[in-house]
Amino acid sequence: MQGRFVDQGHFDVLIAGGGVAGAAAAAALSQLQLNILIIEPDPAHGRRLAGELIHPPGIEGLCDLGLLDDRSMPGSAVKGFAIFPSEKDDSMGSVTLCYGKKPGMRHLGRAIEHRVLKSHLLEKVQNFPGVTAWIGARVIGMEKNSDGTFTAVVRRNQDEIRLCPRLILGADGPMSRVRKMIGIPHETRRYSGMMGLEVEDTHLPNNGYGNIFLNSAGVAYAYAIGQGRARVMFEVLKGADSNESIKTHLSLFPPLFKLDIERVLATHKPLAAANFCIVPSTSIQGNAALVGDARGCCHPLTASGITAAVKDALILRDALRETDIDIAAALRRYSGRCGRLELTRRTLAEELREAFLARTPEALLLRECIFSYWRTSDKARIRSMALLSSVDSSIFSLATQYGTVALQAFRLFPRWFVEKTVTDWHRGVLRLIQKSLAFQYAAMRQWLY
Repeated sequence: MQGRFVDQGHFDVLIAGGGVAGAAAAAALSQLQLNILIIEPDPAHGRRLAGELIHPPGIEGLCDLGLLDDRSMPGSAVKGFAIFPSEKDDSMGSVTLCYGKKPGMRHLGRAIEHRVLKSHLLEKVQNFPGVTAWIGARVIGMEKNSDGTFTAVVRRNQDEIRLCPRLILGADGPMSRVRKMIGIPHETRRYSGMMGLEVEDTHLPNNGYGNIFLNSAGVAYAYAIGQGRARVMFEVLKGADSNESIKTHLSLFPPLFKLDIERVLATHKPLAAANFCIVPSTSIQGNAALVGDARGCCHPLTASGITAAVKDALILRDALRETDIDIAAALRRYSGRCGRLELTRRTLAEELREAFLARTPEALLLRECIFSYWRTSDKARIRSMALLSSVDSSIFSLATQYGTVALQAFRLFPRWFVEKTVTDWHRGVLRLIQKSLAFQYAAMRQWLY
């Protein structure tokens, strides 16, 4: 098969992946009058479990980029989260976290079926000036040049085409092939599996909120996705039986909604996916950068993946604009800014996952401290939601809130003294103090460097 060479000036930017991250990056960089090529190998946009909840900053960014329209936005509005503790914590009751009002923020969150969202964004961005999409093509290789930049090898219609753009973006998801091709190593931790299905939203609890159910089998989610439909997802922990896990999850669901789900399960096989934490060693290499989940992902408990991808696109655009499109300087700036945001997002997801799923006395104390903190005031809930939704991505804010949460342990001491053991409380408090100091140290390092 003969390779066909294309002049490197034809495209300034090549984006591998036409999902949310790729479409957002193309829309953002088109504002810089760059010629952009999107390589999207999956024209069918097949049904699969992937990100659907978008926090207000993500919706705001997509609207500002012209990818979503206030007048005809797909999906269903989301006001916040309704969190249900596990069966052992019923006395604590559920907590509702609403998005706080931020000056200039015009939108609520939104839940949009992933297939609909991807199709909508890819179709929309192809009408942007300077944007071309090769649907059905695939990046199959990266050739490293003598100056450290990369030439992309693309297969299209049985031809192999070598492209030499100024900038290459890997927007091809958590298992990014581009990341591997350009030689960026990464750490991978597989948390669990996820089973999901669609049901009618007639009996969905707290319609307008993302419902999160916590129990010994993991985390379950339920939220409306528009047109009278709701998405339900069940976490399946490593080594657990999926059918038994779903039964455990359903035991906490409202009876009528549970019946709706059981009817669908009787006739439809759930979609499946895996939950990973992926931490690449860097997000840039030569003239290539990673965006969205390719740059790193964490447990979906905070539902911040799509919002983070949109932020990546905006940060990259701003970095290129600030450096007069000096690719090397812009990518260094992009990597630093995104690294700080990702540290906060990943740390928050890890801490919440441990608090909600671990069964140690330390985790139980942290869980009770979190719910106690959320019950103290509206401001406490709004501050937490600002971190969860990426409105506030500061590690300083996370460190401060963690310290405030840890102080709730002293409020809980009388009950622990009566119902549990002082030894467990003491061990839990020491653990909370250690972590609080670690977060403060991380915040100081970020400020210094």
